[in-house]
Amino acid sequence: MPTFRCELVHGAKTPYDTWTFVIVPDDVRRALGGNARIPVRGTVAGAPIRATISKGEGVHRFAVTRDVQDAAGVRVGDEVEIVIEVDTATRSVPVPSELREVLDAEGLWPAFEKLAPSHRRAWSEHVAEAKKPETRSRRASKAPDAIRARLFPGQR
Repeated sequence: MPTFRCELVHGAKTPYDTWTFVIVPDDVRRALGGNARIPVRGTVAGAPIRATISKGEGVHRFAVTRDVQDAAGVRVGDEVEIVIEVDTATRSVPVPSELREVLDAEGLWPAFEKLAPSHRRAWSEHVAEAKKPETRSRRASKAPDAIRARLFPGQR
């Protein structure tokens, strides 16, 4: 498995300026297959992670969630050891019924399936995490216009 050290960084542009990323060196990306999108698993400072390397803002990178940062005891600016390998496990995102129904009614299900996994997951979690049924329905009803504009939940 490729191993390297790097500094955790924020993205440069909205909405990524609040996200935490690992910049993947070109030699590591090539060793993993060099594709535009590479699903990986491994560790960040010893904490387990599953992510996807993708190109953004001129570099190949993957996001490090707050949960992984908390588990590793790290934050932006910290230098960390990264150990990764290609993740061949199937990835699926459970879609709440409220979201599925709205997308089907709007004819957007095929477009939703073509979104990046992180985008599908963000919308699915945004709807599913609501405790009240009316909140879930309201969030789902806002999805079509935002998905047409390729926006994440909360983006304008």
